[in-house]
Amino acid sequence: MISKNIFVLSIISLILVFSSGQVVLGYGGAPEQSSSNNYTVEIISDNESYSIGESVTFSGNVNKYDADRSLRISIFSGSNLAVTQKVPVDIDGTFSYVVPLNEKFSDGKFTVKAQYGNTKTTIAIISFVVNSNDNISSQNDKIPDWVKNNAGWWAAGDIDDSSFVQGIQFLIKENFMKIPITEQGSSSQNDKIPDWVKNNAGWWAAGDIDDSSFVQGIQFLIKEGFMKL
Repeated sequence: MISKNIFVLSIISLILVFSSGQVVLGYGGAPEQSSSNNYTVEIISDNESYSIGESVTFSGNVNKYDADRSLRISIFSGSNLAVTQKVPVDIDGTFSYVVPLNEKFSDGKFTVKAQYGNTKTTIAIISFVVNSNDNISSQNDKIPDWVKNNAGWWAAGDIDDSSFVQGIQFLIKENFMKIPITEQGSSSQNDKIPDWVKNNAGWWAAGDIDDSSFVQGIQFLIKEGFMKL
């Protein structure tokens, strides 16, 4: 009889031990970690390098939309914070954000961090480079003489608008000249290009004004629809 009671008590003790273990695991233990439960961000920029005065367009998506969460995009130069901004996320999980490269930016590499919410998040990190080398792609790149000749002939009325535009389009396509982002306009065939633009071209061809001043005239042609890129 005594042996039977001892056996029963042993079984009860084992049950209590296992029961206690389940309680600890259910409430006191660390929860299982799974990336499927995290809020992640995918982000890209429209280019890898930019010049001062241009803009960076970021776009991407989050893996799970949550109306109570906000997306924050922060841009760092080294350990210094240049820009931080909350960005709205569409209900389909996509977003877009444009950052003008103003006086807060300088030459160098910038790191971008994107985070969706404050808990259970994974930070996405990308980077881009800023070069402030004015409007010319490289100081070693020489603008072909025929392009400046075209500008001079156009200013003198010796070639038509189409021939001049082709020369400028070549400069831009081959990265001899960078044109700041300019809204494309439209013009009528009857519209006349202002004399000051032709004067600028002639002075540029003669070396009397620099590339930056000449680019202002090119931007005008684009904005007014005389030139399409």
